[in-house]
Amino acid sequence: MSWGEGSMNWAELRDLVVALPEDSATKAALAGDVEGRRWTSATFVGAAQYNALLMVIRILWTAHLKGRAPEMEPIQPPVLAGQQADDEAGAAVQQRTEQYLDSFAPARATETDQAEIDEWQARLAELDNAANG
Repeated sequence: MSWGEGSMNWAELRDLVVALPEDSATKAALAGDVEGRRWTSATFVGAAQYNALLMVIRILWTAHLKGRAPEMEPIQPPVLAGQQADDEAGAAVQQRTEQYLDSFAPARATETDQAEIDEWQARLAELDNAANG
C-alpha cells in the first residue's frame, strides 16, 4: 500500500478485497448473497451434511419403525443472485426439451411420418425374420 501518498492503486485494492475473510459482507455480496446471510463454504457443507442426515433419519425411521418420521426442517441455504439466472436458464432448457420431444408425439405425426414409421417397422420385421428364420 502506498502509505506515503495516502491512497492505494487498483491492484492494491483488488488484493485487499481478495484477502478479506470469506464471511465478510464484501465477499458475500461478490458471491451474490442477496439475503446478507454471509455463509462460508464450511457453512454450506455443514448444511448439506445436516440435510443429508435428515434424509437418512427419515428413511431409517420409515423402514425400521414403520411410522412417519417427525417433521424436521432442512436448512435452506441463502439464495444467491446467480441462482435466479440459473433457474431461468434451466426452465428455458426444460421448455425447449419438452417442445422438441412433443414434436415426436404420435398426435403430431403426419402421413409422411407414418409412412416412414411403417417402412422402419417393415425393415425391423425383415431383420427379425432373417435372424430367427
